[in-house]
Amino acid sequence: METKPSHSSIHPLTVLAAIFLAAAILGLVYLLFRMTRQEPAAEQAIPTAALTVIPAPTHTPTLAPTLEPAAATQTAAPLLPPGTIGVGTYVKVTGTGGAGLRMRAEPGTDAEIHFMAMDEEIFLVIGGPVEKDGYVWWQLKASYDANRTGWSAESFLNLVETATPTP
Repeated sequence: METKPSHSSIHPLTVLAAIFLAAAILGLVYLLFRMTRQEPAAEQAIPTAALTVIPAPTHTPTLAPTLEPAAATQTAAPLLPPGTIGVGTYVKVTGTGGAGLRMRAEPGTDAEIHFMAMDEEIFLVIGGPVEKDGYVWWQLKASYDANRTGWSAESFLNLVETATPTP
C-alpha cells in the first residue's frame, strides 16, 4: 500500500492578508501611542499678561472770554413756493410700479447707474435742477447712507411736506 505524504500548503493570498492585517494593527497602535503622548513643555504656548497704561487726566486751560461777541452768521434758506422741489427739500420716489428708480452718476439717461431707489424711499435734494434728455434732474442723497447718492428724473419724485413750527 502506498501512502501519499500529507502535504499542507497555505494559499499565497492568505499570507498576504495576514501581512496586511498585521501592518494595519501596528499602524493603529502607533497612532494611539502618538495621540496619547504629551507634547514637551517647551513647545506649549505660555500665556502672557498684557498691561494697558491709561494716562492720568491733565488740567485743560480755559481761554479768557473775548470782549466782543462773535457776529452770528446765518444763511437763510431760499424760499420756495409751496409744493416745489428744490435743494434742501425732501422727496419720495413714486410711480415706478415696483421696478425702482435708476439713480445715476450724473444727469442724463445715458449716465452710469449707481443703484436703484425703491418706491416710498425718501431722499434729500442736494443739487439741481438740470434739464437733459427731456427730463428735469435732481441730485439726491439718502439721509441714512451717504453712498446712496445719485441723479434722478423729477417725473418719479414727490415732494415730502415737512411740518413747520407755529409761533
